[in-house]
Amino acid sequence: MSKMDAQFVFMTCRAGAEGALKQEVARVMPSWHPAYSRPGFVTFKGAGESPINGKSLAEHHWTFAYACGISLGKLVGDQLGEMVEQSWKLIEPVLGAHPKTPIDLHVWQREAAADANGDEMFVTDLCTEIEAALRVAAPETANVNREMTTPRRATARDALVVDVVISQPGEWWIGYHRAVRRTERWPGGVIPIRTPEFAVSRAYTKLEEALQWSDLPLAAEDECVEVGCAPGGASQALLARGMFVTGIDPADVDSCIKEHPRFRHLKKRGSDVRRHEFAGVRWLAADMNIAPDDTLAEIESIVTSPQVSIRGLVLTLKFSEWSVANRVPEFIERVRGWGYRDVRARQLVSGGQEICIVALRRKALRRLGKKRRPVKAGTRGRQTREDGPHKAKSGPHF
Repeated sequence: MSKMDAQFVFMTCRAGAEGALKQEVARVMPSWHPAYSRPGFVTFKGAGESPINGKSLAEHHWTFAYACGISLGKLVGDQLGEMVEQSWKLIEPVLGAHPKTPIDLHVWQREAAADANGDEMFVTDLCTEIEAALRVAAPETANVNREMTTPRRATARDALVVDVVISQPGEWWIGYHRAVRRTERWPGGVIPIRTPEFAVSRAYTKLEEALQWSDLPLAAEDECVEVGCAPGGASQALLARGMFVTGIDPADVDSCIKEHPRFRHLKKRGSDVRRHEFAGVRWLAADMNIAPDDTLAEIESIVTSPQVSIRGLVLTLKFSEWSVANRVPEFIERVRGWGYRDVRARQLVSGGQEICIVALRRKALRRLGKKRRPVKAGTRGRQTREDGPHKAKSGPHF
């Protein structure tokens, strides 16, 4: 393939977010042009001086894409064996270019199915059947496990992943990507999180997904504030991690949350809470049913106060219409303007017409709490800082 030959990139997203994703790609990669599109699935045709490969693709972070990879083409058929054989023929040139690289398989469907709890599920029984057949039929030269693990484990970091997207019965899209970020290590970029039966709302799942995606260095006994906490699902997720939580909301919270020994409820609006109440707080979460500008204004009034020193944020910004998605760069820059240098945005699988923004004062904070790796004799090991839980009383302690 010459440098000027066209290459195709596939992306999957929330059904309905295709327009927002196309606008984001047009802004970041103007040389890419939309090609094939279905609800939740878009391909882009790219041509330029720099060929697209797995590593260069992994350098980009997309707010509205769950998964992203290099497309090798579409297969259509009704015989599983023939489709599996054709899939490996498409993948064979990629395997030849990476003879010793570990290979994993991700098979998922374009449209999510709901499980008994209402959680969106992209890996169905059909996907599992197809993946098992692909593994058994893998060429001898492929460095891939022929048996599936149960339960599934995350793909090894930096492994080469073969992607099979089931667009509809009898139609597969084949591609590949590098497993660099946490979400890229799971089929469809979807971290497997299920809403527990004891959760008082699905906000539990949303916050848990946000924390697992962002890998924020929260620690047990850290102090956290949730603005707009009712009925308490997100606070419940924080409490499950052993944190002390102050929930701020004029509405009532569920009794099981209100009675938790590590929870305190301030029945007020965030703007009405005295700033000294935030002294010692490390983390702030907010998920309010108001416009993004209003959410950001309320949080800004808190985190920019001289009395407040909050390490990290988890903010949900809701869109009344998809055109608001064009303002995501503006929202990110506004948060950076508060002194947060590591700011990331993503549309969560468990969310709706909204995005989640996570922010840290500085990237170095991501090393906090991580243990040092053993240093081999005769080598110079890279040390990382440790920051254990601070001293805390046995109950709410603001």
